[in-house]
Amino acid sequence: MRFPRPLYTIGTAFIALCTSQASAADGDLFPDWGLLGSGQTIIQYDLGTEKSDNAVDSAAAADGSVYIAATVTDAQNRNRIGVSKLTPQGVLDTTFSGDGKVLGGRLNVVANAIALTSDGYLLVAGTSVDNADDPNMLVCRFAATNGLVVNFPAPTSSHCITLTTFNGSSDLARDIVVQPDGKFIVAGVLDFGDNQRYATFARFEANGQLDPSFGNFVNPRLSLIRNTSVYKSHELNAIALASNGKIVGAGSTTFLDSNDRRGLLVRLNSDGTGDSLSASGELSFAIDNGANLRTVASDLMTVGTGNPEDNVYTVGFYDAEQGRRAGFIAKFLQGNMLNNDFGPNDMGYSVAISANSNVSFSRIERKPGGGFFTLGYRDDLGSDDFEVRSFNSDGRASLTFGDGNGYARVSFLLQGSKDIPAAMSFSNSGVIVTGSTQVSQTNFDIVAAKLQYDRIFVNGLQSVD
Repeated sequence: MRFPRPLYTIGTAFIALCTSQASAADGDLFPDWGLLGSGQTIIQYDLGTEKSDNAVDSAAAADGSVYIAATVTDAQNRNRIGVSKLTPQGVLDTTFSGDGKVLGGRLNVVANAIALTSDGYLLVAGTSVDNADDPNMLVCRFAATNGLVVNFPAPTSSHCITLTTFNGSSDLARDIVVQPDGKFIVAGVLDFGDNQRYATFARFEANGQLDPSFGNFVNPRLSLIRNTSVYKSHELNAIALASNGKIVGAGSTTFLDSNDRRGLLVRLNSDGTGDSLSASGELSFAIDNGANLRTVASDLMTVGTGNPEDNVYTVGFYDAEQGRRAGFIAKFLQGNMLNNDFGPNDMGYSVAISANSNVSFSRIERKPGGGFFTLGYRDDLGSDDFEVRSFNSDGRASLTFGDGNGYARVSFLLQGSKDIPAAMSFSNSGVIVTGSTQVSQTNFDIVAAKLQYDRIFVNGLQSVD
């Protein structure tokens, strides 16, 4: 077994210090990355009295740099979009807005997702809360090279676009994805009140105009998905593009005649019309086995196999015994049935459950060469920490990662602090995780860490004595 790493202080933050590259293993903090080569970094806007900087998502560039989207309070304690950029070495890039950080121009905005376009722009999706009774989806645009706040091209000609649907409805953006042709899709929830929620998709041209060829609803052009004869309320948390151009979403749902919350998969054709995954259209599933329990899908990814439809992998959490949360990763063959060859018990899923803590998965990333990483949290040992798990392609834990159990924990700041994971990417033989850490009741800082992966073969095939 390995012993706890020593700690040292940078300001008020305690950061785990890597010992030496010779003793490092997969799952250890990456040497020569982050503040003082610690494998971790902290980003602080620290504006206003609240100083609340909450990371929500990240996007990795081909050169190993990382863009982090956040909801940031400004000097007047108003919520705005914040975007920061880390160099491939894990420090703030001063060529990006002068100090590596930029604030969006719109006020009273909650950020939720970020995407990088092929022509060098950052798109941040979120929700405008100027009117608390009528929030709207929005997308704001930044230059990836220097962080400038830039307008969408004419005829949009504005920094942010707002999707206004129905008076009094709550339109909440949860995720964004960019198509190969430059069009982008924003997905989330449209709430008409009384917990009547639809999974909602809107596609925009690269210039920010709604795509008139997309959707199953005409004015405005949207895809609203919910079989109202079966389901009461959909929540959509993530979307992905399939290799055949279809669009897949994941989240959770409730039934008209039950209090159970089930996992949810939704699939659209490329024109935004619904593509049935089951007799009721959408596909619901449960990992838990009891009444009044929850299964929630937080993220997903699609993997093409040469079949007409991609396989879908999703992660999230479910309610386990004694009121605890447990994490899960599940595989759906061609998107609509659990694969009975996946997971340790060949039931189509693998779970992470602890006798004395909550475990939850929030992100999934495919490993080079096959298998998956998941990012989530664990709340035992007196603090809430990031947890990165490694799975083989068959859904079984990869025990060579971390401390021999297939997972590694990442902790920031002091013992007992709350670390909130947000996003994950793979870059330069390492796993980069981002999120926030709670400094005080309202003060949150953005944090990131890079973990080693495939260290033995990072420079190619090596000889063994």
